[in-house]
Amino acid sequence: MRRRRSLWNKVFRPALGRAYVRIKGGNREPSWVLWEIILPMIMIASVIWAYEHLGAPPIFRGFVILGGAMMSYWYNVLWGMGRTLYWEKETGNLELFLLSDSKLPGLLLGMAFGGMFNTSIRSIAVIIMGVYFFNAEFNIDSLPIALAIFFLTLVALYGLGLGLSGLHIVYGRMGVRINEALDEPIMFLSGQYYPISTFPLLVQYIAGLIPLAVGLDGVRRALLLGEGLDTLYIHVVALAVMMVVFYFLGIRMLNRLVEKGKRDGRLILRWM
Repeated sequence: MRRRRSLWNKVFRPALGRAYVRIKGGNREPSWVLWEIILPMIMIASVIWAYEHLGAPPIFRGFVILGGAMMSYWYNVLWGMGRTLYWEKETGNLELFLLSDSKLPGLLLGMAFGGMFNTSIRSIAVIIMGVYFFNAEFNIDSLPIALAIFFLTLVALYGLGLGLSGLHIVYGRMGVRINEALDEPIMFLSGQYYPISTFPLLVQYIAGLIPLAVGLDGVRRALLLGEGLDTLYIHVVALAVMMVVFYFLGIRMLNRLVEKGKRDGRLILRWM
């Protein structure tokens, strides 16, 4: 009983508190929500119109919309978790977090839940607008398997984000540059606006190591092609393995980077 109470106070309670701040702060200004929906739709619309000009089948409308909606979760992992820790370090709050009885993974868990909630609102709005303005069609019968793949993808992504967030609190601005360097390769390998099956075989194997690429392919095949668990079980198994592996690797990487930061004296130096 005491152990459960300690786990609640050190991990889950700080996570709920941090999630509340993210949700409240991210939606306090309606114009922010509006522009975070409209601006991605501009890019999505341009790609859809390009496909239509080239005579692509109507199924590519839903293909592009799902890619734009799910890619926002990757940005949330990079910028919503790691970059937030960098801001906390700059303002001097990080040292208070580390000195408190709360566990750092709990705070990151709260950031993940809060960011996931905010991103989901915007992603759902993007899909609804895509259906309304571009007549995109989705197979609702395959929604359960699509949601299962989507959930596994998010858990694997945010597990990866635990490790990447440690780069910010140790390396400061260099961590920001690493994030920027990861943006384009991940967009390319994940097949944001095109199927990864168009890649050479070697590139497909590399893309298969990225949770977003596997999850996005599975969700598309479920909602657009109507495939079920009998053909998508490989995606489920692969994402389940990634979920476990990335979570434990992320926790280990985060702890090691924090220890390195303590040894080097970089955790409370705002100019590092």
